[in-house]
Amino acid sequence: MDGLRLDRSLTLNYSELSESTYNLMIGGLLLYGFAANALICALFGDLFYYAGGGAFGIFLVIYILCVVLSVILSSSHSAVVNFIAYNLLVLPIGILLSLAVAPVSMTVVRSALIGTAVFVVAMIAISSARPDFFLSMGSTLRVSLIATIIAELVLMLLGFGTSLLDYLVVAIFSMYLGFDWARANQCAPTARNAILSATQIYLDIVNIFIRLLSILSKNRRR
Repeated sequence: MDGLRLDRSLTLNYSELSESTYNLMIGGLLLYGFAANALICALFGDLFYYAGGGAFGIFLVIYILCVVLSVILSSSHSAVVNFIAYNLLVLPIGILLSLAVAPVSMTVVRSALIGTAVFVVAMIAISSARPDFFLSMGSTLRVSLIATIIAELVLMLLGFGTSLLDYLVVAIFSMYLGFDWARANQCAPTARNAILSATQIYLDIVNIFIRLLSILSKNRRR
């Protein structure tokens, strides 16, 4: 979702929001997304986890369709349509998180949540203080992420696994979080930009949480 296009200036008669309202809207959308994820995990986590391979295959197809449709709808200039696109990511990711959380102890889950919160607060604070540093890293982060994904796929095909990639992904998405926050505050403060920025930051946070969960789970088993 790194390709979401934010509006640099007020166009198409968008209504400008105040800076505080704009940032509150981003924060509110993030809280909404994670509250929806927590509700899905609490109510349906065990159901999805024990549903079996056939159900997982169906979910995977639905998940891919939702992601594709979300990307398509995100190009719309309607904030309402952008919000629908956001939900098309939030809801299936809630199921994905329930699958990741179900086999893990609540102690590990809480530790991962605390670790994620620390990363989020730290990166937003640093990004707010040094936005130019993060904005200059866009191309480097994209190349690093693509290289990491390729390396992970190759290792998976070869039957190897390593925690090093988990740490690397946490580092990359932490930097992406700083980049996306800086970019959000460089763009026109509109409802559409708030939704698209929240979508990008939401995905950064989800990736950090999932990888921290993986790291802590592996460390606990040792």
